[in-house]
Amino acid sequence: MRDAMKRNLAGPSAATLGGVVEQLSPIVRALLDSRDEEIMLADTRGGMLYLNAAARAARPQASTPSQLIARGGRALSLQLGDTMFGEIIIVPREPAATWADQERGAIRQTLQQAGGRRAETARRLGISRTTLWRRLRAERS
Repeated sequence: MRDAMKRNLAGPSAATLGGVVEQLSPIVRALLDSRDEEIMLADTRGGMLYLNAAARAARPQASTPSQLIARGGRALSLQLGDTMFGEIIIVPREPAATWADQERGAIRQTLQQAGGRRAETARRLGISRTTLWRRLRAERS
Protein backbone atom coordinates (compact mmCIF):
# COMPACT_ATOMS: atom_id res chain seq x y z
CA MET A 1 0.00 0.00 0.00
CA ARG A 2 2.86 2.38 0.82
CA ASP A 3 4.30 2.03 -2.71
CA ALA A 4 0.88 2.78 -4.21
CA MET A 5 0.64 5.86 -2.02
CA LYS A 6 4.10 7.03 -3.09
CA ARG A 7 3.24 6.54 -6.76
CA ASN A 8 0.09 8.58 -6.32
CA LEU A 9 2.01 11.31 -4.50
CA ALA A 10 4.19 11.93 -7.52
CA GLY A 11 3.09 14.65 -9.87
CA PRO A 12 3.92 18.20 -10.84
CA SER A 13 1.03 19.80 -8.96
CA ALA A 14 1.51 17.81 -5.75
CA ALA A 15 2.95 20.75 -3.85
CA THR A 16 0.82 20.06 -0.79
CA LEU A 17 -0.90 17.00 0.59
CA GLY A 18 -4.20 18.71 -0.12
CA GLY A 19 -3.35 18.54 -3.80
CA VAL A 20 -2.26 14.95 -3.38
CA VAL A 21 -5.54 13.90 -1.78
CA GLU A 22 -7.40 15.26 -4.79
CA GLN A 23 -5.04 13.27 -7.02
CA LEU A 24 -5.57 9.96 -5.24
CA SER A 25 -6.82 7.51 -7.79
CA PRO A 26 -10.17 5.81 -7.16
CA ILE A 27 -8.35 2.52 -6.64
CA VAL A 28 -6.23 3.99 -3.82
CA ARG A 29 -9.32 5.51 -2.18
CA ALA A 30 -11.11 2.15 -2.50
CA LEU A 31 -8.08 0.41 -1.00
CA LEU A 32 -8.02 2.82 1.95
CA ASP A 33 -11.78 2.51 2.46
CA SER A 34 -11.66 -1.29 2.36
CA ARG A 35 -9.29 -1.49 5.33
CA ASP A 36 -10.64 -2.39 8.80
CA GLU A 37 -8.22 0.02 10.44
CA GLU A 38 -9.03 3.69 10.85
CA ILE A 39 -6.83 5.63 8.42
CA MET A 40 -6.38 9.39 8.36
CA LEU A 41 -4.31 11.51 6.00
CA ALA A 42 -3.08 14.69 7.66
CA ASP A 43 -1.18 17.67 6.31
CA THR A 44 2.13 18.87 7.77
CA ARG A 45 0.27 21.08 10.29
CA GLY A 46 -1.82 18.16 11.56
CA GLY A 47 -4.98 19.15 9.70
CA MET A 48 -7.25 16.31 8.63
CA LEU A 49 -7.43 15.82 4.87
CA TYR A 50 -8.94 12.37 4.37
CA LEU A 51 -10.59 9.71 6.53
CA ASN A 52 -11.29 6.21 5.30
CA ALA A 53 -14.68 4.56 5.92
CA ALA A 54 -13.68 3.06 9.30
CA ALA A 55 -12.35 6.41 10.51
CA ARG A 56 -15.48 8.22 9.31
CA ALA A 57 -17.61 5.74 11.28
CA ALA A 58 -15.53 6.43 14.41
CA ARG A 59 -15.11 10.18 13.73
CA PRO A 60 -16.88 11.36 16.90
CA GLN A 61 -14.28 9.44 18.91
CA ALA A 62 -11.17 10.97 17.36
CA SER A 63 -10.84 13.74 14.85
CA THR A 64 -7.23 14.88 15.18
CA PRO A 65 -3.97 13.04 14.58
CA SER A 66 -3.03 13.33 18.26
CA GLN A 67 -6.34 11.74 19.32
CA LEU A 68 -5.84 8.85 16.89
CA ILE A 69 -2.27 8.34 18.12
CA ALA A 70 -3.52 8.40 21.73
CA ARG A 71 -5.90 5.55 20.80
CA GLY A 72 -2.97 3.39 19.67
CA GLY A 73 -2.50 4.76 16.18
CA ARG A 74 0.84 4.91 14.47
CA ALA A 75 1.97 7.73 12.22
CA LEU A 76 3.96 7.28 9.03
CA SER A 77 5.48 10.18 7.14
CA LEU A 78 4.30 10.81 3.60
CA GLN A 79 7.21 12.19 1.67
CA LEU A 80 8.71 12.06 -1.75
CA GLY A 81 12.42 12.68 -1.73
CA ASP A 82 13.03 15.67 0.55
CA THR A 83 9.47 16.98 0.23
CA MET A 84 7.31 16.27 3.27
CA PHE A 85 3.60 16.07 2.42
CA GLY A 86 2.18 15.13 5.80
CA GLU A 87 1.48 11.84 7.49
CA ILE A 88 -0.84 8.90 7.48
CA ILE A 89 -2.17 7.74 10.85
CA ILE A 90 -3.37 4.15 11.16
CA VAL A 91 -5.32 2.88 14.19
CA PRO A 92 -5.43 -0.93 14.23
CA ARG A 93 -8.84 -2.47 14.77
CA GLU A 94 -9.66 -4.21 18.01
CA PRO A 95 -8.90 -7.92 17.87
CA ALA A 96 -11.96 -10.08 17.49
CA ALA A 97 -13.19 -11.81 20.61
CA THR A 98 -12.24 -15.46 20.84
CA TRP A 99 -14.86 -18.18 21.07
CA ALA A 100 -14.00 -18.60 24.77
CA ASP A 101 -14.46 -14.85 25.39
CA GLN A 102 -17.84 -14.93 23.66
CA GLU A 103 -18.88 -17.98 25.69
CA ARG A 104 -17.86 -16.35 28.99
CA GLY A 105 -19.78 -13.22 28.05
CA ALA A 106 -22.91 -15.22 27.19
CA ILE A 107 -22.70 -17.13 30.48
CA ARG A 108 -22.26 -13.93 32.53
CA GLN A 109 -25.10 -12.17 30.72
CA THR A 110 -27.48 -15.14 31.04
CA LEU A 111 -26.54 -15.64 34.70
CA GLN A 112 -27.38 -11.99 35.36
CA GLN A 113 -30.67 -12.23 33.45
CA ALA A 114 -31.59 -15.34 35.44
CA GLY A 115 -30.99 -13.49 38.69
CA GLY A 116 -28.00 -15.64 39.62
CA ARG A 117 -29.98 -18.89 39.45
CA ARG A 118 -27.58 -21.42 37.98
CA ALA A 119 -30.15 -24.08 37.09
CA GLU A 120 -32.17 -21.50 35.13
CA THR A 121 -28.99 -20.19 33.49
CA ALA A 122 -28.01 -23.71 32.38
CA ARG A 123 -31.51 -24.32 31.01
CA ARG A 124 -31.47 -21.06 29.02
CA LEU A 125 -28.03 -21.84 27.61
CA GLY A 126 -28.99 -25.42 26.74
CA ILE A 127 -26.18 -26.95 28.79
CA SER A 128 -26.16 -29.10 31.92
CA ARG A 129 -25.69 -27.60 35.36
CA THR A 130 -22.44 -29.57 35.62
CA THR A 131 -21.12 -28.00 32.40
CA LEU A 132 -22.12 -24.55 33.65
CA TRP A 133 -20.38 -25.25 36.96
CA ARG A 134 -17.19 -26.31 35.08
CA ARG A 135 -17.25 -23.18 32.93
CA LEU A 136 -17.72 -20.92 35.96
CA ARG A 137 -14.96 -22.73 37.86
CA ALA A 138 -12.59 -22.39 34.87
CA GLU A 139 -13.32 -18.66 34.70
CA ARG A 140 -12.36 -18.21 38.37
CA SER A 141 -9.03 -20.02 37.85
